[in-house]
Amino acid sequence: MNEFDYIEKYFKPLTNEVARNLSDDAAVFKQRSKYDLVVSTDTLAEGIHFFGNENPKDIAKKSLRVNLSDMAAMGAKPIFYNLSISIPKNKVKYFLPKFAKGLDEDQELFGLKLIGGDLTSSLQNINITITIFGETLNKKSISRGGAKLGDLLFVSGVLGLSKIGLDNFKTKLKGFSVAKNKYLFPEPRVDLGLSLNKIANSMIDISDGLVQDASHLAKNSNLSIVLDAEKIPLPLSINLKKDILLNAALYGGDDYELLFSCKPTYENSLKKVSLEQNIKLTRIGFFQKFKKEHILFQNQHQFYQNKSYSHF
Repeated sequence: MNEFDYIEKYFKPLTNEVARNLSDDAAVFKQRSKYDLVVSTDTLAEGIHFFGNENPKDIAKKSLRVNLSDMAAMGAKPIFYNLSISIPKNKVKYFLPKFAKGLDEDQELFGLKLIGGDLTSSLQNINITITIFGETLNKKSISRGGAKLGDLLFVSGVLGLSKIGLDNFKTKLKGFSVAKNKYLFPEPRVDLGLSLNKIANSMIDISDGLVQDASHLAKNSNLSIVLDAEKIPLPLSINLKKDILLNAALYGGDDYELLFSCKPTYENSLKKVSLEQNIKLTRIGFFQKFKKEHILFQNQHQFYQNKSYSHF
């Protein structure tokens, strides 16, 4: 089969009317009045974001979910996405059918459709780029720069689990299956993001570790964040020393939990959201006037280290 045959067989069934049957050069979407279109792009590269020998269905789900997490961080409802894949010729027959199956399952789970993209050959590695589209009411998307002096900092779930799963991915020791699944299948907090739309005034999804992503909120709000290391929710069921767990939470990546600020008066509202969605929400810090560093630690035994993940 050529690339058009693969697109016809595996990707056209994933589309809706916006995609125009993938027969034109572009999709056409009539934007609803009173709504803003929210757009984000992520690329996943073999050897960097995934090993390459995972089940292609799992790779598909991770690729889509990291983009869905960006929609969650904006308080946006995802509606459709573009997909571009570069893949070696000797992998395409095995990879694409399973990859498309993974997309199909998660499209059904999260309620969105494919509207277009591109399929090309590559010399060695697989590269996957997704551009995702969501919507919010006009001017209601949540930015990284809306925190105010005295606001509280909250985080969803537990932190560090994905980093632990990555570090122990090839181990056969018992007790790491949950961490490995967290690395393979991030849980985008889309419903939570929508629920926080009227509560949070700044928000980000944690993809590069708590310290680095918290610093984005602080910098964009021209404030400092004071973190309480003792309050950071850790996966204590994992049989590792606490300092290893804390290090993974502070500087590891791929957690895709939501980190957000809000006024102290919203704490009771957050308790209600936590119960309704069965998601742990933990207060881990507060915002103050900028003092030398954007990230400070309330616990004297902790201090900022610049060792979060960087591509370059």
